[in-house]
Amino acid sequence: MYAVWVAPLLLLSAVRLTSGAKENVVVVYAQLGQPAQFLTDPSQSKDGFYRRWYFAEKFSGPYEEMFFRHSLGQSQITPSWKDWIQVSDDDSLTLKKVNDTNFGYFKYELKEKQDKSIDSVYKLHKVTLTQNPSSAVLYGQSLTLTCDVQTSQVSTTITWIRPKTADAARKTRGSGGKILPIEKVSWRDEGVWTCSVHYDRRTFNATTTVRVVDLSPAPSEPVYTSASTAPLRLPCSLVSPVEWKEVRSKGLQGGNWSYVPASDPRAGPHVLATLSPEPTPQWNIPAGSKMDGPALQKAPQGNDLSLSKKEVTAQDRGTYTCALSFGKGVHLVRAIKVEVLQVLVLPNSKMFEGQRMNLSCTLGPGRGDLGDLEVKWVPPKAASLPSLGTLPHPPSLSIPKATVGHSGTWKCELWRKDTRLTYASLPLKIERVPVDVWLWVGIASTGLIIILLIFIGRSLVKRFRQRRPPRRKTRFCCCNNPKPQKGFYRT
Repeated sequence: MYAVWVAPLLLLSAVRLTSGAKENVVVVYAQLGQPAQFLTDPSQSKDGFYRRWYFAEKFSGPYEEMFFRHSLGQSQITPSWKDWIQVSDDDSLTLKKVNDTNFGYFKYELKEKQDKSIDSVYKLHKVTLTQNPSSAVLYGQSLTLTCDVQTSQVSTTITWIRPKTADAARKTRGSGGKILPIEKVSWRDEGVWTCSVHYDRRTFNATTTVRVVDLSPAPSEPVYTSASTAPLRLPCSLVSPVEWKEVRSKGLQGGNWSYVPASDPRAGPHVLATLSPEPTPQWNIPAGSKMDGPALQKAPQGNDLSLSKKEVTAQDRGTYTCALSFGKGVHLVRAIKVEVLQVLVLPNSKMFEGQRMNLSCTLGPGRGDLGDLEVKWVPPKAASLPSLGTLPHPPSLSIPKATVGHSGTWKCELWRKDTRLTYASLPLKIERVPVDVWLWVGIASTGLIIILLIFIGRSLVKRFRQRRPPRRKTRFCCCNNPKPQKGFYRT
């Protein structure tokens, strides 16, 4: 049951009516279990007065004191009322939670002297808002809301306010005002319905929360995912948090999850999981399907029917259907479309410098037009691409000559306006071009040939020098006997 706060739940009538000779009553409406407020006149001077609040079941009394405030500011709440009321600085009284014993008379007293006082009496009237059936309502069935207003001294009229999700065609005026029938209930009718009581140009709102056994609406847009953002969650839930015992009481027979691949839409649906409602509700998942349904087992209420998939691949694109079956031919079905984002590279993720590299961010074959979706590339830090200077980026990138700087993780983000839907990443490795082994063999052979030619050349030169006869040298000397007349002579 939702905790619904509608404030104020009580409105105060501005008109004081006379019943009998001295009865002067301010009408206040309240709903059981909700707070109530009794407003004092803010224009009335309270300086120098003793202020008290009293309660009685009858106008004539006897009155029980609830609150006292001294003219100097000292205040005190009667112990029996301490947990039930609070009083503001202007002496307005608030009942924190109205119960059956509070529907009586509340008197506010301003007293200056023993013989002079100003009294204001408030009469609390009950507004009861009920629904039939009082339990959760199965999709397609009917519901009746009844708003009973306790008779007071003022005339009243009733109008109804539907939840914001309710169909605009839903009528909001019931039979005789207080009864509102709702036919063919659906998830749109789940939420807070308000009975507005109008009197003397004032309004009091009583509320009730309608619970519906129906699946929540499927996402209006596809669920976008990728291998980088796994696991994939397939959302499916009952629109109201209802215990499984109550769901089974509506005639629950079973349920299932099925899948139709986008690559072959004509193929029949593949069953991913079946629901076993008894004794403990759980998903029966075939082995090897890599699906998981932990939410159903962990939640005491039967509102979460979601499945998840730990690993995501391109083959997971398609339409997933969540279905529940009840007796009398009632079937609740919701379809969810799943799109898987990929980063593809040609020729492959391992290339050499100088090769042309083509990258594409895609949702699958034939999905070049992304509509209102935009792409944002996040390249490796060392990569420099002038074409990525402005957003949005093109879905495909072409790099004429890849370099080692293009190595690293390339990430493609998918955006719709200011919301990032998902992203996909791909690691790339760009290597330097390897030198051919035979080229090294040729270089080595050429070196050996050059060295051999040098060796042979030196050997031939040496051998040539050894075969040439030695040339006789002419020697000169200076002798004493026979002694020449002058100088040297040849011997």
